Amino acid sequence: MRILFVVAVTAAAFLAVASGQASAGVIMYGGLGGHGVGATPPSQDDGSLVIIDQNTAATTLVGHPAGVTRLTGIAFDLSGDLFGSTLVGPILFPPPPPPSFSDLIEINPDNGSLIKDFGPITASGTDLAIADLAVQPGTGVLYGISAPQAAGPTAAGLLYTIDTTTGLATLVGNTGHSFGSIAFAPDGTLYMSAADFAGDGPMNPALLTLDPTNAKTLTSISTNNDFFGALGIRPTDGVIFGGTGDTGDIFTIDPATGGETPVGNTELRFAGDLDFRATPVPEPVSLGLVSAGLALGLRWRTKRRLN
Repeated sequence: MRILFVVAVTAAAFLAVASGQASAGVIMYGGLGGHGVGATPPSQDDGSLVIIDQNTAATTLVGHPAGVTRLTGIAFDLSGDLFGSTLVGPILFPPPPPPSFSDLIEINPDNGSLIKDFGPITASGTDLAIADLAVQPGTGVLYGISAPQAAGPTAAGLLYTIDTTTGLATLVGNTGHSFGSIAFAPDGTLYMSAADFAGDGPMNPALLTLDPTNAKTLTSISTNNDFFGALGIRPTDGVIFGGTGDTGDIFTIDPATGGETPVGNTELRFAGDLDFRATPVPEPVSLGLVSAGLALGLRWRTKRRLN
């Protein structure tokens, strides 16, 4: 009976480890950047960090970085640090709106608190309005794309790399679109949800792939009249998630057809961007406990035979 007990305990330990490894995955975060106080419907918790359920789009509030009114972009770097872009200034359409600008910040992903504000994101001495952020796999380089609120007639849709210690941006190229949200796939492919201005909103929405060295379009496919102002790609399987901004809808997107599968709605928490964080992997000590259990069973069995 004692042998059976040891075997049972060992098997249970193996199952616990296997279960832990199976449940290890990623968490989808959203940075809230809705249309602001006084809008209809009114957005809720602008500037906050939330967790978004990948099956239902239900949101859980993580926290609000101090002094932030709107988060347009969030991106985890290769070490798990979370960077964000803010937007200060009015959101008015049609363009050109009064100039707005973005700060580069670092956020604690566990409670949403502000770790550091690096100040305005700038290029050649000009403050930039950033619509979205993404980190390139392998290199860890932070990319940003300028928003329609940017100053100047051709300032929207410009792709930059951003220094995460200074906020200084370097121009990569012009995507040629007024609206843009970006995300990297696990294989390094750079996707962009793009659209052009039509009166007071976007037209000709499409999902593009871009050359990350010059911002040139490599492929383009229509996304059925939906522009995704929030874009994120799950690193475990490459599934593309898109959020429609001020309507709160979350979809998965087929990159081959542009087809959309509804996930759910974030209600009044309008996501300005999406990104994924890896969850903890079970500690190796668990495997050590299993090995110890096996060794204990073998020693007991050997001792019994000798006696």
